[in-house]
Amino acid sequence: MSDLYAFILLGLLAGFSAGLLGIGGGSITVPILFFILRKINLPHVDLMQVVIGTTFAAMCLNSLVSMITHHFLRNIRWKLFFMMLPALIIGPIVGSLIATHLNDTILRYLFGSFQCLIALYFFLPIKLQEEGTDLPSPIVLNSACFAIGTIGSILGIGGGILLVPFLSFLKIPLKKAIGTSAAATFIMIFLSTICYFLLGLNEQTVGTEEVGFVYLPAFLGIGLSSVVGAPIGAYLVQFLPTQPLKKIFAIAQAALGIILITQS
Repeated sequence: MSDLYAFILLGLLAGFSAGLLGIGGGSITVPILFFILRKINLPHVDLMQVVIGTTFAAMCLNSLVSMITHHFLRNIRWKLFFMMLPALIIGPIVGSLIATHLNDTILRYLFGSFQCLIALYFFLPIKLQEEGTDLPSPIVLNSACFAIGTIGSILGIGGGILLVPFLSFLKIPLKKAIGTSAAATFIMIFLSTICYFLLGLNEQTVGTEEVGFVYLPAFLGIGLSSVVGAPIGAYLVQFLPTQPLKKIFAIAQAALGIILITQS
């Protein structure tokens, strides 16, 4: 029962951070879930794959709610979304296939290094681009989205933390960039979840609590509570100073990344 409470608290934290800072829940969920599953001695040789697969499954509902919300707010540029769609489909599939062939240590090093890069990104001053109306080249757009989808699927992140800055760089208005990224992120997360589920079916499992690379108690606890935490964070944006919070978040991300890398 204490494990379930830990999953619920993690989901609340991930959802709250996503709503408050506009980030995906994977950058919070993956490192902390790794430590929780390791503490309870989950007997699986592919622990990081289970962590990432479970994270994607837990993020599905939250990302769907986000996409629907942005649709009703008219923040999604659907023409741009459908231009990206081929890469949004292929990238997560390729990334999932790569991730399942990497060992636990390499995945930990990759994610830990990425955490440190995220921390650096939050510390750097970001200069917004002037808004434009022209759609970017489909080749450039799909190449970037393929890379983002592949990296996101390997590391267990939705991709929004990479896609929003990229779309902003292409002079997409910020609200449209966030909304379009929300729709793209749901597709990437959904496909990654299916891939990790299917690719893990032939691997060693732990009784009835694990299906593929998805650990069900963590999936339910994190997934349901993150939906509660996200609107709380979004509501508090108008009252809390987000810039200092981003700095604190960056320090926490770097610390989690370093700890994850140094685990033996």
